[in-house]
Amino acid sequence: MYADNYYIRAKSNHSPMNRIGYLLPALIFCLFTAKLALAQRVVGYLQFQREPILHQVEMDKLTHLCIAFANPDAHGNLQTSNVDISPIVREAQRHGVKVLISLAGGALQEDWQQAWSHYLQPQQRAAFVARIMDYVRIHSLDGVDVDLEWKMVDANYSGFVLALKAALDREQKLLTAAFPAKTRYRHVSDEALLAFDFINIMAYDLTGPWTPDRAGQHAPISLARASLSYWEAQGVPRGKIVLGLPFYGWDFTDRSRIRSVNYGAIVSQNPAHAYLDQVGQLYFNGLATIKAKTRLALEEAGGVMLWELGRDAFNEYSLLRAVHYELKGGPALAADRPPQPKALSEGAAVESPGQAAARRPIVPAAAARGFGEGRLLSAQNDYRLKVEPVPNPFQDSVAIISHETEPLELVLIDSRGKVLREAILQPYAKVTWETSSFPYGYYTLTAMVGERQAARKLVKQIRAGAGPREEQGQQDILEGWPVH
Repeated sequence: MYADNYYIRAKSNHSPMNRIGYLLPALIFCLFTAKLALAQRVVGYLQFQREPILHQVEMDKLTHLCIAFANPDAHGNLQTSNVDISPIVREAQRHGVKVLISLAGGALQEDWQQAWSHYLQPQQRAAFVARIMDYVRIHSLDGVDVDLEWKMVDANYSGFVLALKAALDREQKLLTAAFPAKTRYRHVSDEALLAFDFINIMAYDLTGPWTPDRAGQHAPISLARASLSYWEAQGVPRGKIVLGLPFYGWDFTDRSRIRSVNYGAIVSQNPAHAYLDQVGQLYFNGLATIKAKTRLALEEAGGVMLWELGRDAFNEYSLLRAVHYELKGGPALAADRPPQPKALSEGAAVESPGQAAARRPIVPAAAARGFGEGRLLSAQNDYRLKVEPVPNPFQDSVAIISHETEPLELVLIDSRGKVLREAILQPYAKVTWETSSFPYGYYTLTAMVGERQAARKLVKQIRAGAGPREEQGQQDILEGWPVH
């Protein structure tokens, strides 16, 4: 409508410059809205066994839900271990969410592997696709997500995808897929790749139990960036690439038994963990990194994918909420709006909650110096930053001095994980925060720049001559300091 109006007005004026003047605002508007439309998908995976916690999942913050996973039985009929997925479908669709059934998955039982190898064959394909479509109709689904992985993507894969695409198109249903961060299986043809309405990129599991000697971050933002570039180079339009975010971490404490840990469990141990990416030898993505990746997807991809919704924290530290607020606007924490610093140098600029973390990408953190018993320190020196809190211990105020050549993003949290201050500190500048109202005890200062993040423990000290009530207050806070 806007473009048509500008065109009509331009035709009535014979000046080329006037035509450009009329058309330029419309062009800018179209480009701007097109970019905004890139990353509005929020695709959540939910395992079908999660029905008991369905009431805790905030479906209104999703655009698509993939129920994981359905696999064929010996007769080619899709099954979910006799679990009825109808309650999940109804709840999601009640909030306007498009629901897809996700097929296969990365951990297939032997009988499922055999069934898939059999039913992907050309002579079995038509009947199998018909059974999949029956399942879609019976459960009133909006589409199918194909999550066949690695050796299961054989020479029959692309033919199956194209046959399924044709059947789904006839009923105006969606077809999506999940692919690794930077691997295109050799049996995925160009035609099959472009048949998907969008693809979910599993930009995580860079390391894990399969590489016990490579303890470290399994989902750094560098991998997210590389995966988007990789799939765009494969010919997939940006708007069809959906960036995967992990709601879990890998714990390398015992190299003989590396285990996954849900984000919700990490935060339940102590809320302060929500602002970190590493706790001891446990590596995950905290709030700041999830928000930074969401911002990356907003600018360069077609949305975000979340594995897996049942692993989230169902409170103010929720990663799903952080994604939603980053896309739609709002604080990282629904319940906490951190106060602004009362005194800043000319080199510092205060930003609203969440802006500091989102403005620049963040990768895995070295944990707080002295946090707990010091077991959170990173063994990698690359994450160290030249930032100095003065004085430390502090009382009525504390100054943060940067000796870095790039702007630093600062976040100050208390022992319970509440954000108290956020700021952008320019190179070689200083910010002074008034802290007279802070209780005595421990605080954590996190500094971030580019692909580095570090944290320092700060202490508010009891004044000499403090009364018994103040001493007791400090003791309560010290006992509440998180340990791992």
